[in-house]
Amino acid sequence: MLLPRLFAPKQYVRSADDAYCAAISSAGTQHTLSPEQAGNAALIANIAVNRGLPDHAATVAIATAMQESRLTNLDHGDLDSLGLFQQRPSQGWGTAEQVSDPAYATNIFYDHLMQVPDWQTIPVEDAAQEVQRSGYPDLYANWDSMAHAWASALTGEVNAGITCALEPTNGSDANGLIAAATAALPNVSITKDTINEDKHTSTTASTELAVALPNGLSGTGQQRVCWQTTSWLVAHAREYGIDSVTANGMSWNRTDGTWTGEETMQSTIIVTLG
Repeated sequence: MLLPRLFAPKQYVRSADDAYCAAISSAGTQHTLSPEQAGNAALIANIAVNRGLPDHAATVAIATAMQESRLTNLDHGDLDSLGLFQQRPSQGWGTAEQVSDPAYATNIFYDHLMQVPDWQTIPVEDAAQEVQRSGYPDLYANWDSMAHAWASALTGEVNAGITCALEPTNGSDANGLIAAATAALPNVSITKDTINEDKHTSTTASTELAVALPNGLSGTGQQRVCWQTTSWLVAHAREYGIDSVTANGMSWNRTDGTWTGEETMQSTIIVTLG
């Protein structure tokens, strides 16, 4: 009875260095980011959604931040450039502390983008250049496809569009997740439950969150809010120790890093933390 166990293949355990997140373009191309980059992309898209901006705004902003900082909140840059968008305090973007805050930096980028004539219809790279005034304006175009894939998924235009394959959890922060999600996702409500699981002779506890979507939405509206919410959760799975998410009849877990199941309309997203 022991031989099959001795010779059974070992289950692959992903390391933190091997972790990644991905969005799939309409052409089927997988655009991968690190979990840190994915979290910043999620913030950029979430601010666009909460401001009621078109999805294209998130595409322009993600492409810009990818070119300027590789979607990383840098504490350095050319001359006095700082942050996700490499904004310069000396050029009136704000104080060094302000432009180093991803939320502030994103909001002031959108403030400037809204002043660009025809920003919704001109090419992404042209809209980005009108805001940034870069010495290398053509480089923003390198990220068009990637930015569109991530923006489409994060704004809920594409269903189950974001996935992350992560290392095993090392603890979780349910209260931190509830606070962050409540601030980022004002249209949903979240309740918490602790589940005891008896495995062999030990008992472990996991925390389950029920995320209720708002009432009165159309079918399309429900889908959009569901996948906006779910994409934000998956993109923050490492930060808060999320093990799995079930949304509209589909399921994701951090080990497999894929969505499975057939989509059905549901009003609640279930989040399980380690």
